[in-house]
Amino acid sequence: DALARQLAAKLGLQAVEGPEDTALMNDALALLAQEQVDHTLFWRRLCGMHEPQGQEAVRDLFLDRSAFDAWAARYLARTAEMEPVALAARMRLCNPKYVLRKHLGENAIRAAKAGDFSLVAQLLSVLQSPFDEHPEHEALAGFPPAWAASIEISCSS
Repeated sequence: DALARQLAAKLGLQAVEGPEDTALMNDALALLAQEQVDHTLFWRRLCGMHEPQGQEAVRDLFLDRSAFDAWAARYLARTAEMEPVALAARMRLCNPKYVLRKHLGENAIRAAKAGDFSLVAQLLSVLQSPFDEHPEHEALAGFPPAWAASIEISCSS
């Protein structure tokens, strides 16, 4: 129940209203897994789905555009009666724009080892309010670089 409530909130739904909502949530998760889509980027971009070019920003995350289009049609139908600005605002309260990604931590650690703690301070500042826009730190919210895939983190890291 808690997971369903959280996923509903991420979709901007104020409540799970039946099996169609459950299927919509489950199908979103399945599509993200199938397409190996970055969850943070998906959920945050979904907040702007009802804005001009908002759907394209989300759609661009998927290779299988037709699968996304089918899911998006169901989502847009489900949210059609909702006021778009209020919906987006509600969604932005539970879909962070900024998360501590491996490469961000790695860069901050490398800089700190060299005596420069500015990246640590920058990350700390942004991550204290991860749902806010922070336009001056937009680069911290993008795709991880390819080299980040090789970073391994253990419990002792």
